[in-house]
Amino acid sequence: MGLREIKKERARRAILETAREMFFSHGFDGTTIEAIARKAEVAVGTVYNYFDSKSTLILAITAEDTSTLLDSKFQIRESCTGCESVKLYINTFMESLSMYPKRLLRELMREGWRSDTTLSKRFINQDITLLDGLAGILRELAAKQKIKPATDIEHASLAIYGIITTALMWYAADEERTSVQMLESLEKMLEILFLGLSPEGRDR
Repeated sequence: MGLREIKKERARRAILETAREMFFSHGFDGTTIEAIARKAEVAVGTVYNYFDSKSTLILAITAEDTSTLLDSKFQIRESCTGCESVKLYINTFMESLSMYPKRLLRELMREGWRSDTTLSKRFINQDITLLDGLAGILRELAAKQKIKPATDIEHASLAIYGIITTALMWYAADEERTSVQMLESLEKMLEILFLGLSPEGRDR
């Protein structure tokens, strides 16, 4: 990487870290590109050189935070049951999002539900990647007979996705609910699901 590329990457990283700080402090609605530029001590045009909108900025941040979950190279441990494997796959993702202020999570969920926004369309792409990753894990678990070989992979993936979404929405909506409670609830829901997926009705 040449000197010019190094400088560009440093500028991009500075903008991204400043945006993260401001989103966490002021929320998605309360943060503007202009404010990010001022705090990062760069021109507004410089921000737009790297990120074409506020939505693109928050997506870059969430993509970094969820990269472990969306990593297709995830390896199933032979010593883990099917349920434990899925827990490991999504645990880092949930822990990362639990660090987000609840106000920011609610704002992002609201934007994600609006079908006409850039953010919602790009969140859909991330959701598809997540579902593909879950399906890949379940196929491997079925091949290893850690879940029933005849498992309906598509619908099982959707069920797990629903559990993740439910746990996160419940956490974001309830100011008193802790991240520990969210993760415990998520694990219990997964355990119930895997009672039906596991060979002979028990987890392996």
